[in-house]
Order: sequence, then structure tokens, then C-alpha cells
Amino acid sequence: MSGAHAATTWHGTLCEMGMIVISSTIAVGPITETLSTEGEPTGAAGAAVERAFPRFVDDLAWWIEAAKEQRKRKAPPY
Repeated sequence: MSGAHAATTWHGTLCEMGMIVISSTIAVGPITETLSTEGEPTGAAGAAVERAFPRFVDDLAWWIEAAKEQRKRKAPPY
């Protein structure tokens, strides 16, 4: 979980670099306890990823659409 907590520290820096930082996250614990060798969610950690993924995708899709629309109106300031 330390990686997930460290990500919040980067929020301000990434924003200053012109990056969009979405509010939802997906925390993946030990990869072998989260995904099978085929990349399918497995166990309790995999179930947690499956629960978090739809919100993450919705947030990401919203920002992608917002960025596309804004770029039609005005070029990025960076």
C-alpha cells in the first residue's frame, strides 16, 4: 500500500507539470495474489481491483472527453 499512499504526494507535482490526475485509484497488492498468470483477477485482492476498476475507468473516460473538448477550444498552455 505504500505505493498507493506515495501517489497522493505526487498529485501537486503532476498537476504543475500539466498532467491530469484523476481522483480514483486502483491499488494492486502483491501481483501474484491479485492477478493470475493470464492477467485475470484472483482472490480477495483481485476482487478489490474488479470493484475499483469501473469507477477508475469512468473517471478516466470523463477526463479524456473533457480534454478533447477543451483542446478543440484552446491549445494547452504548456
